[in-house]
Amino acid sequence: MLATVAKTATNSGRRLCKGSPMGGSQTGRRGGSRPANRYELLSCAIGGHVLVGADAASVAAADAALVRETDGLRWPRCLRCDGWEPKPPPAAPTRDTAPGREEIDLPLRGPLLRDRYVLRLIAVDRAIHVVVLTVLAVIIFVFIGNRHTLQHDYNEIMAALTGGPNKQDELTGLLGYFRHLFLIKPSHLYWAGLLVVGYAVLEATEMVGLWLAKRWAEYLTFVATVLLVPFEVYEMVESFGFLKLVTFLVNVAIAVYLLFAKRLFGVRGGHAAEHRRRVELGGWAALDRATPDPPVGARRHAERAVGTSTA
Repeated sequence: MLATVAKTATNSGRRLCKGSPMGGSQTGRRGGSRPANRYELLSCAIGGHVLVGADAASVAAADAALVRETDGLRWPRCLRCDGWEPKPPPAAPTRDTAPGREEIDLPLRGPLLRDRYVLRLIAVDRAIHVVVLTVLAVIIFVFIGNRHTLQHDYNEIMAALTGGPNKQDELTGLLGYFRHLFLIKPSHLYWAGLLVVGYAVLEATEMVGLWLAKRWAEYLTFVATVLLVPFEVYEMVESFGFLKLVTFLVNVAIAVYLLFAKRLFGVRGGHAAEHRRRVELGGWAALDRATPDPPVGARRHAERAVGTSTA
């Protein structure tokens, strides 16, 4: 499914820009076969293009960064993927002119959009943790509430399997592990269940905050992840497993990414540098830098229009 979405995104970018008289586009390829604006194309394939000015009665030369008109076609620009989509002028325009910049909420694009995808990928990881922990907590409390009934049924089953009521101690493996669960005090199981619930709430808080790209969630996730690393190392030393190794590597990668890419705790300039980066990459200045010059014909048409209006 993801491959289909990615293919649709790339084809969408090609459709918008191939043969465009708007002076080129930013959907070129960077070295390999992946488009430089692949995150923008993916977002547009999922949520649609962000076009402005297509419904305006007229287009001015000052709107060239948003929408252009030439040879009887209206070319609104996607403010996310930089594609130019040809449309006929509206037969029933809903406004006289294209919206001003103060009326437009720019979508995320470039490195900021990539950061959003990474944070939401981490949020999905946390969502998986929440589901697993919730199921575990339910199992613990159901076990506590039905302890005596479950122990009675267990003893009967084990007696039938071992040939006697007092031979459960001979069991090993998973069946033997179940026997040890009945030896744990209910109060200890209760506190273990509360601990699991608390950890699930923590993971859910991280999940929501990261999905919404909150700064506090980045700090919370980093601290919570780093605090668990020593326990994960201990678990691998005591009993190595491939799943434990994968979990450890994923958590280390998350911590390193948050610390350096998101500039936590003053690293690489800290919050001030991150704020400057967001302003530089996410404002109108970034959009203007990515705006291609109009081709010669369109530029002359605009100059004639401006001259006529001045006269």
